[in-house]
Amino acid sequence: MVREYETFAESERSKLFNTIDFAYRKVAIKRPLKAKLVISEARIETLAENKTFQKLNAEQQAAWIDFFREHLGEENYDWAHQQVKAHNRTDGFGKTSKALGNAFVTVFIERDENADIVRDDKGNAVADTRLNDSESVPYGTRVEAYFKTEVLPHVPDAYIDDSVRDGKDGEVGIVGYEINFNRYFYQYVPPRPLHEIDADLKAAEAWIQALLKEVAE
Repeated sequence: MVREYETFAESERSKLFNTIDFAYRKVAIKRPLKAKLVISEARIETLAENKTFQKLNAEQQAAWIDFFREHLGEENYDWAHQQVKAHNRTDGFGKTSKALGNAFVTVFIERDENADIVRDDKGNAVADTRLNDSESVPYGTRVEAYFKTEVLPHVPDAYIDDSVRDGKDGEVGIVGYEINFNRYFYQYVPPRPLHEIDADLKAAEAWIQALLKEVAE
């Protein structure tokens, strides 16, 4: 091994690489949230378990429960926040907050691929955190090009999170390194012919039967 190292030449056990051959950019991939709200008796009952809802007094809790029971069915994702704003400081509901709207969304949300994409106040798509993923893009490969060929064909609604950048060069994706020995040194060894494997199995069966016969005697 030392002599192979000294020769600085490639062989079956020795290969030459540039340091960047092992580098990659870990790019954050996100997908938009597609969801609606489903108001049902079963979900209304779970409101009592929500910590934000528990902070309301008995009158306020009762007011919201009665309200939701009058609006059973499906609503768009923004509906809960709209109702919280509309009922702020009204009789029985008291002072409402964004946190309360978030609590209602948590209770009534249902993800639906056929629903509209949820967007924030600026019109940007809200990411579905359950679908967060990442891609290891070979260093030197254009991230956008890799994304178009390797990701979009499989997940058409995915997008790159440009906010995740490397701390040193400021580019999209965190630079990392990995040395995969199997990739560079693995040598395929074909399996033995089936007739040899079959012969070994039959020999093993005969041996086991002989042992069992000895035990029985």
